[in-house]
Amino acid sequence: MIHRATRRIVGPIAPVFSEDWPFQEVADSQILWRYMDLRKFEDIVRSSTLYFPRADKLKDPFGGQDFFEGRLSPGNLRRRSRSDEAFRQGYKIDDRGMQDYPEIHRTVVFISCWHRNTRESFRMWQAYTSSSESVVIVTSAKALRRFLPDELMKFAVRYTPLDFPRTEFSHNALFYYKPSGYSFECEYRLLRSPQEDEVFYSDKPEDEFRRIAIRAKKIIHRVITHPNAIQDTKSKVEEMLRAHLPSRRREDSALEL
Repeated sequence: MIHRATRRIVGPIAPVFSEDWPFQEVADSQILWRYMDLRKFEDIVRSSTLYFPRADKLKDPFGGQDFFEGRLSPGNLRRRSRSDEAFRQGYKIDDRGMQDYPEIHRTVVFISCWHRNTRESFRMWQAYTSSSESVVIVTSAKALRRFLPDELMKFAVRYTPLDFPRTEFSHNALFYYKPSGYSFECEYRLLRSPQEDEVFYSDKPEDEFRRIAIRAKKIIHRVITHPNAIQDTKSKVEEMLRAHLPSRRREDSALEL
């Protein structure tokens, strides 16, 4: 552990095993995609913000609640990871009374999800848009790192079986594991932690999300309309770009659905 004041290591050094580590780095050149309905795109370009929903409000691509988001897995009921076991033995940890903490933390963490790929994804169009009146915006990992606040966590998600025990390396570590069944998402995740002295009311609509200001022309590199978009949708997108992002041009999809 690191002493906050001296920045020196205090206590025994516990090993971290690579098979347990959830924070996956990606290259600056990694292309990232965000698929969305047209109303969400309009919100981004009009407000120059990214919308970060609260972790406990995230939906899975099949329309239900993402039950394992930011939680321990069923595998944790049977065993601990090697890294977790080593840490607990080294520090004689007694975690009784802490079992409810992940549930509390889910109500104060906000997340933006992006897709890692080199090309458009048929399955992502299906999973994350509700109609042909939709777009995908394209950026890079370098742009998100450079033009978004440093305090945002920016890592790829790790996909593991449900019987794999997750390790709480930090309060936010559990948000970087997802079940293997979602691996098609190839997610790159932006995570906003609670700010110092920030107050939350989980039952208030204004605390169900946070907005992060962006420089849209630095973040949005390409805008592609749905493969089945009609001319009216294309015209709407072009009008939005002329009004809010004149340096960008709408592109047709390379796919046929």
